[in-house]
This record gives sequence, structure tokens and C-alpha cells, in this order.
Amino acid sequence: MTIHNELDLHQSAAEALRDTLNSYRVVDLSRELIQGIPTFPTHPKFFLLPFPAMSDPAEFNQLIMSDHSGTHVDVPAHFVPAHDDDRRVYTHEIPVTGLMGRAVKLSFGPYEPTSYNIGLDEIIEWEAQNVPIEADDIVLFDTKWEHRWSLVPEGFDYLRGWPGITGEAAKYLREKGVKAVGIDCISIDPGDKSGDGLRAHYELLPHGVLIMENLCNLVEVPTVSYFMALPLRLTGGTGSPLRAISLIPNGGVNQ
Repeated sequence: MTIHNELDLHQSAAEALRDTLNSYRVVDLSRELIQGIPTFPTHPKFFLLPFPAMSDPAEFNQLIMSDHSGTHVDVPAHFVPAHDDDRRVYTHEIPVTGLMGRAVKLSFGPYEPTSYNIGLDEIIEWEAQNVPIEADDIVLFDTKWEHRWSLVPEGFDYLRGWPGITGEAAKYLREKGVKAVGIDCISIDPGDKSGDGLRAHYELLPHGVLIMENLCNLVEVPTVSYFMALPLRLTGGTGSPLRAISLIPNGGVNQ
């Protein structure tokens, strides 16, 4: 193939992809990063600090935050013991395609702040009434919790009694071979779980299934969509803030 023919081929492919993407609208599933956002009680908080420098006309800021700030991904190193080196994968080691693919949205709730545990039977029943979850899917849980998100102190309501999935449900999804599991809450585990009781984290992360937390705008996402999110390439990170999106056909009807 000549250089000219190769250029034409790449140009045609780029234009075809552009035209395809132009037929979709983008739904932003990420929270705005701003001082005062809710964070898991034991995690570092988010700060954006103006940082003027002498003799520099440029404007910039200093960021201080957790690698689990806002809408974020948990990677295996977040919950794999330090001695288990083979499975202790850090953020910079996650494949760039790790959070790209078909997404299946499971809608439940709304729930009162009682730490509701979404169980295996509920997921199986949802599949029977909708679509089966398949290998390499990205599973999104819409629990109608996102409306509680606000800056603290009002945002403390977001941190009280949130719903999540049980360990059995997480194991079921892992055994199905899903890529990732996301939720519109501060944690994939319900609010009444802590320590060794965080079974969803322990079922998913050590086996390479990524977790996303604090997703939003899931009401705009249909049952099946194309999902994409990119973590920062943080060496040694146990997670990363995300800009997560769903691609929805223009004129499509949400389900």
C-alpha cells in the first residue's frame, strides 16, 4: 500500500467514525469537582486553591484531593492486600479500554436511608424482565439516590443509609465476567457495611472487576448503551476521578 493510499484509508475511517459519533448525543455521568462535595467519611477531602505566582500572568490552581474524589473508579489495589502482588493492580496499570463497552443499566428504588441491600434475586428477576447481563458488560445501578447529592453540610444526607449491592450479587456479576460495576452512591456496598463487611468490594476488586461510584444522570441513560470513562494515569493510584459518559442515539427513547 502506498503512503497516499494509506492516508486515504485512515482519513475515510476517521470520517466514518466522526459521522457515526455525530449521530449520538453524550450524557455526562460525572459530578462536578468543587470544594464541599460529599466524600466517604474516612477519605481525604477535595480542595482547589488559587495559587498566584510571582511575575507569572497565567492563572492556575493547586489541587488537593483523594484519588477517590467525586465520580471515580476503584481499582484492585484499593482492596487487595499488600502481599498479594499478582492482583494488586494500580490505576496506571488499568487498560485504557477497561471502562469502555456495552453498559446495562439496572433501575431500582427509590429507597429511604435504610442501607437497602440489593440482592442476587432482584438482579436475576431484573434480567428476566429486561436483558441478560453478558461477559464484558459494564453494569450500572440506578438507585435514584443521586438527588441527595449536595455540598456539605446538606450533602451529609448523601452519606446516610445509602443503598448498595450484597456480596452474593457482586459475586454473581463477577462470575458473569463483567468488566465493571457502577452506582449512583458513595459506595457500591450499602451504608450499613464496613471493614470485612464490604463484601462487594472484596468480591469484585481482587478479581479485576472495576468499581465506579458517585455516578449521576443515570435517568437519562437507556437500559442498554455504550459507556466510556477514562481514569487519570496515576502511578501507584488506588483509584481516579473519572469523566464518564454514555452515548445515546439521537432521537432514541430512554427505557
